[in-house]
Amino acid sequence: MDRRVVVTGMGIISPIGVGKEAFWQSLIEGKSGIDRITHFDASPYPCQIAGEVKDLRYQDLLKPRQLRRMGYNTQFAVAAAKLALADAGLEPVWDNAYTVGAVIGTSVGNSKAALEQEAILLERGAARVNPFIGVSSLETGCVAAEVAIEARAQGPVFTVSGGCASSLCALGVASDLVRGGSLDVCLSGGAESPIFPLAFISMFRTQGLATLNDDPPRASCPFDRRHDGIVISEGACILVLEEMSRAKEGQAPIYGEIMSYALGSEAQDSFHLEPSGEDAARVLRQALERAVVTPTDIDCINAHGSSYPDWDRKETRILKQVLGEAAYSIPISATKSVMGHTFGAAAAFQVASALLSLNRQLLPPTINLQEPDPECDLDYVPRIPRPTTARICLVNSFGHGGLVSFMILKHYP
Repeated sequence: MDRRVVVTGMGIISPIGVGKEAFWQSLIEGKSGIDRITHFDASPYPCQIAGEVKDLRYQDLLKPRQLRRMGYNTQFAVAAAKLALADAGLEPVWDNAYTVGAVIGTSVGNSKAALEQEAILLERGAARVNPFIGVSSLETGCVAAEVAIEARAQGPVFTVSGGCASSLCALGVASDLVRGGSLDVCLSGGAESPIFPLAFISMFRTQGLATLNDDPPRASCPFDRRHDGIVISEGACILVLEEMSRAKEGQAPIYGEIMSYALGSEAQDSFHLEPSGEDAARVLRQALERAVVTPTDIDCINAHGSSYPDWDRKETRILKQVLGEAAYSIPISATKSVMGHTFGAAAAFQVASALLSLNRQLLPPTINLQEPDPECDLDYVPRIPRPTTARICLVNSFGHGGLVSFMILKHYP
């Protein structure tokens, strides 16, 4: 069985807005979500900026007991799932709940909440520890499990952890489950809550964080000569995937079709990049072959664009290797320039951005791109949005340890 898979709902909790419209408007206006950290005292740290979720209206979507029971990461995921179901016009009442599933990507998971509870244990004793910590934070699978409980999904439910590529891995696996007939509906995407001291100092000691503390909105600058590291962010993006014929019977708009995806690994080193990009290029070619498209069929690209110099340069090299001369004429948007890097949730935000771009025929800008890195010489849609007639979009996502992933999306008229 080989069915077609489409996206019919979006739920977004992000540093640049709650809900798809707020998210989209900030992307198009280039309204940065990066600011000084308020979650903890960051003054002792070399990096003091992040993309925090400041619109706490997402908490109105959750019951008080959910807020008490869940780690921040899971709160984001469940709130985003509720928005996604509503956007798709779906109620969590199913004719056959066994054909409804949840596959959620996360990298850091609920580590922040777990560390907070450990501090309480050491300072105030066991009686003060949240009794739900075991199932809400220490168990990575709780993210997908809580989304499934909210959606009353009784099909396959699990959490995927693949570093910064986690949510694209999750969306790829979810699309396979729908395409193959195991599911008719699947909630999928990513959630992340990585803004806590240990994550910051760890990332900084591997020379991975931006340091432009005096001007936070300009700190994330993919492909620019000033790029010196990522800006950590938090949030969740959950999408509703449906089998096409089922989706066409519903009332919700179809944002687009997942044509193909491909996953792979360079298996070279945990931190240092394999410079040639040959293994990543092989995975990208697989994605193109599975979608039955050629480089000239790609109309736009949503880049990983992390603002980490080596990655920005390598991503550029990969695109040139596979797309050839076509790479120079394909517009590329980098959403992390506006909202920072949400680790395992980042690719889901990219997919949402790409689908909205195809629907609204407008490409978000890569803000802060003033003077391109000499090795980054493609068309990165600098500073202002661009009208388009794009129908097919490529989404790129990479992770530490050599993880590479690509997805090809198609506009659904």
